[in-house]
Amino acid sequence: METSLRLPLFLIQKSTRVGLILLFFLISCTELVGFQLDKALMVLLVGVLLFHFFYQKNQVPTKAFAVLVLTFLLAFASYLLNLPESSLIVFFPLIGLTFVTLLGEESDFLEIIYWGIFFHILLGVFFVFSSYLIGMNRFVHPMYDKGLPFLHAAKGLTTTVQAFGTLIISWFLIYYFKKAKAQLSAWDRMAYLVVLLGLILTFNRNSFLIFYILLFFQHKRFFWLTVIAGIAFYLYFFEFINKLIFNVSTLNSRADLLQAFRIAFFEQTDWMGYLIGHGNNIVGEAIAKNTIYNTGYIENGTSVLLYTYGFIGYFLYLVSVVTFAFMFFRKRNFFFASMFFYIFIIAQQFTHEFYSTTIYLLISVFLLIYNQLPGFGQKDPILSPAE
Repeated sequence: METSLRLPLFLIQKSTRVGLILLFFLISCTELVGFQLDKALMVLLVGVLLFHFFYQKNQVPTKAFAVLVLTFLLAFASYLLNLPESSLIVFFPLIGLTFVTLLGEESDFLEIIYWGIFFHILLGVFFVFSSYLIGMNRFVHPMYDKGLPFLHAAKGLTTTVQAFGTLIISWFLIYYFKKAKAQLSAWDRMAYLVVLLGLILTFNRNSFLIFYILLFFQHKRFFWLTVIAGIAFYLYFFEFINKLIFNVSTLNSRADLLQAFRIAFFEQTDWMGYLIGHGNNIVGEAIAKNTIYNTGYIENGTSVLLYTYGFIGYFLYLVSVVTFAFMFFRKRNFFFASMFFYIFIIAQQFTHEFYSTTIYLLISVFLLIYNQLPGFGQKDPILSPAE
């Protein structure tokens, strides 16, 4: 009887694994269909994880619960006190953080996320090559803005090149965690080459810089070799590199994109707005239409947090990031401590993804890795269960 059940059980396990990989692939796709399927699936998975969490009679991690409560109270106050100009989007980080908290307790999901993201990256690389061979598609970004229209930057099934880069960085973090545990296979090493190609095809300086920091910790000799080669390459292809990486007009345009924020927040905000924000992540049209780009979108991470949740929200964000980075440091893992701090403090000055599923997948990766690192004789000093 036991022998006859092995095959059906094996097939069920494999089917479940494939289904979960597909689920996380879809959660990473912010531009797959006409509606926000990624967010809908994230909410659905939060519901399933909550049911599983309470069915197992697990206790809600005390400090994680406190973070979620504070996030809810701040989002609720910001939304309520700014009606009717506020937006329900301010609650999405609460959903994302709930997703992160629950997923962080399920160590098996790290491998699932790893392969779900990989297939997304593989598809993104395919779209770049197909844009040259078959014709332009909406899953690449022709770099007209940098004067290089012949370069098609990979953005996969996401809204921006940067979001696609976030998925790539998430994959690399898991890869090097597996490498540290001597769990890499030949498939992992082949997948590495595909993901590295995907990174190159983003032509995104922010993603490049994050990866370069990663190289400093993981491949120091190669890091210094590429520094020397990079200097030589830069001197030889001076004009091309300046257009691609050091494009001053792009930097100026980023500053101009903050014009609506500067007017709305620093010139037309009362004390309540400074404390709890405006309950919306986009500046109103009345102000935006008089700016250079006629847009209220706020691209800078610090600025969008200040505008949406005020100084209280930004302070809570800083405390959370520094605390989590410090806990990696206490476990003597300087690599993940540095990566987390850079990504969520420095890199956010160039862009942000607080209202995208991709950033919460990245945070989930950090938390899942953290919970599996040795240290203190405890599973999780940050999110320890309530007594």
